[in-house]
Formats: sequence, C-alpha cells, structure tokens
Amino acid sequence: MKRHSGHVWWHNQKVGTLREDDRGLLRFAYLADWLSDNGFPVSVSLPISQGDAETDAHSYFTGLLPEGETRKRICRQWQIDINNDAGLLFAIGADCAGALSILPGQQEPGPREAAGQPLAQADLARIITSHGALIDPGQTLEQRFSLAGAQDKFTLICDARGYRMPQATDPSTHLMKFETVRHVCFAEYMATQIAGELGLPIINMAYNTLNQGRAAIPWLMLDRYDRAQHRGQTVRLHQEDLIQALGYPTAYKYEHDGGPDLQAVATLLREVVETPLEAIANLRDWQIFNLLIGNWDGHGKNLALLYPLGSDVPVLAPFYDLVSIEHINKVGKANYARDLAFSIGGDFTPERITRASWAAFAKQLSIPLKPLIDRVADLATRIPESASVCLSRYQAQQGSHPMHRTFMTMVKKRARWVYDNLSS
Repeated sequence: MKRHSGHVWWHNQKVGTLREDDRGLLRFAYLADWLSDNGFPVSVSLPISQGDAETDAHSYFTGLLPEGETRKRICRQWQIDINNDAGLLFAIGADCAGALSILPGQQEPGPREAAGQPLAQADLARIITSHGALIDPGQTLEQRFSLAGAQDKFTLICDARGYRMPQATDPSTHLMKFETVRHVCFAEYMATQIAGELGLPIINMAYNTLNQGRAAIPWLMLDRYDRAQHRGQTVRLHQEDLIQALGYPTAYKYEHDGGPDLQAVATLLREVVETPLEAIANLRDWQIFNLLIGNWDGHGKNLALLYPLGSDVPVLAPFYDLVSIEHINKVGKANYARDLAFSIGGDFTPERITRASWAAFAKQLSIPLKPLIDRVADLATRIPESASVCLSRYQAQQGSHPMHRTFMTMVKKRARWVYDNLSS
C-alpha cells in the first residue's frame, strides 16, 4: 500500500517532514533549517528540543481533521476511506486551523493569489441549505480545508469584495455554521452573546437567516480568531487546541473518557502562556459559565492556545463553541447527555455541584476558594439580566418566538440553583 508523505509549511517556510508509517500513523521531524532559524514548535507536545529526530505526531496532526458527519461528507467528496487519517490530511490540509499547511510530496504553497473564487448568492444558498455539502457540479468549487470538530462547518472569505472561496495561499477569514440540530444556531449565538455581555472573551459572531419560501433557515457567520490583518492582507495565526497541546488523541477530548481534567489544563497554561494569571482566570470563568448556561459539551478541543502576530508565546484563545445544550434539550426535542465535559472538582452531574465541589475545583486550579465563590456568585447574579439584554437585541433583529420564554426561564432557574448551592 502506498504511504502518504509530504511537508508541513508555515506560510512559505518549510517546517518539517510528515509521513505515514506502515501502521498508518503519522510521524514528524523538524527540518534542520527550521531549527537553525529559531523556528517555533508547532505544538507544545512536539517541542523544538527533540531536534530533527522523527517522532510520533499522530495525535497532534489528526487533531486538525474534522469529525462526525463533516468528515464523512468530505471523505465522500474526495473518495477517501473514512478511516484514512493520512490520506484525508494530505488531501485537505492546505487550509488548516491556525497557520500551518500540510502539503503532499514536493508540492509548495506557491505565490499568493490575488483573490479566491467568487461565490454568487445562489452558491451561498446551496452551501447553507446543504450544510456545506452541495455546490454546483458545473463549477470547480471544492471544500479544501481542515477544521476539527463534529458540527458542520464551511470556511470562506468575506470582505469588501463579497463572498469568496479560499485558496491554498489565500486563507479563509470566516467560518459558517449550520442548523444541523434544531435551534442550535440560536443556542450558540445566545450563549456567545451572553458571555460577551458578562465581559468574557468571545469570538465575533453574526446570526443570519436564508429565506426559502415561508421558511427561514438559520446560519452563523464567525470571524476566525486564528486570522489577522497585516499590511492589507489576511495572515494565518498559529494555534492549537488543548487536547493537541497535551498530546491526547481527539477521542480523549472528554475527561470521563480518559482525557485531561482542568487541573492538567491549568498546569499547562501556567507553563506556556504569556499571561498565566489572566489565562487561569478565564479558564475559571469559562467553566463557571458552562455550568450556568447549560453547556454540557465544553470539552478540551473547545479551548486553544493562540499565538498573536509577531509573538512566539501563546495566549488562551477567546471562547468559542459555547452552546446551551440544556436549551436544545428543552425545546429541540433532543436528549443530549447532561453531564459536564470537564468536571467541577470531580463532579460531572450539574445537580451535584455544591460548595464542596467548588472547593475541590479551587484546588484543581490552585486558586483561593473565597474569590472563586465570589466569582460564581457574581456571574450567577448577573447572567439573567445579561441574557435579557442579549435576547432583546436578538428579537429586535429576528423577531420573537415562544421558545424565548423557555430560554429565559432556563437561564434564571439555573442561575438561582447555582447561587443557592454555593452555601450547601
């Protein structure tokens, strides 16, 4: 069987070699030129100190790949076996999350292209209605990117020239997310806006609808936090999620499945980020907010290290993939698990989170208990009003719906429950 091989690139610089071994696992080695030019490590789990020795890098590089139905769809489009990690990565790795490109053989990035392929409104409508799967067969538009995650996504360029398909050397600027589950766009949009209203760091996001007869199909447009503008051009910023950084396979993104706990995450942040105190405070707030909003899917791939432009020291990325799973369960006829992806002091079940759980959580993060309790109380007290403000803004643009009352009732009930249990 032919084994895949090629190179890892950072913009137009060759970082290292990547090959598939006889077991189908990916092995990586830094190039001597990258090391001598003071190149940065592509992952905390792949340190520069390993030199140019080849090492097992399967967990990190497969962590760049999509999951779930998105992976199945792309594999069908490219006629790649669903289990062929290396084949999929080398097929679609030209536009990964972050700043790296994975190119097969001796292929090089090439000169920067002036513009991506234009997307007409009809193209955009087909992308939305098919959740990124259907593009006019008469055109040469193909989905050539690698983004981790189970929810259907689509990348594109959105700027003054309109919507365009990204090219290998013309990176995407935005991410589209679709209504793959009933009310999921509302649940993600509202959770994100409420977090921002509370002063938490979030990505920029817009809620949109596509009118199809009497139906209005929701979809979200997200600014990519791993992109920046530099000298009039979009540039990629290096990033990796915490599962990659800790060296875990994607299958272990949940703590109860054998993945890392928040103590391991906090320890890593203290070791590698530019502002550890700020990062730990944000990690603390992230988990408190997940409990308050009913986001039971806040796992390790929903936290990331981001390298700002011109810096080789990461920061904790803004919050993304915040979704009120509790709301989807209540109004979307869903039955998703209600246990937390990361425990709070060892407790995964929301109803079991008490002051003792928060005390254990404080030890996990190595922070004082009283300021933690004060912060939980503060966010629990303020979230109902923040939710009301954000919902009013949403309704001014999108109109009202009976489910909104259910959403507000859920937020108030959870806030009161969390607050009351601080003393128990």
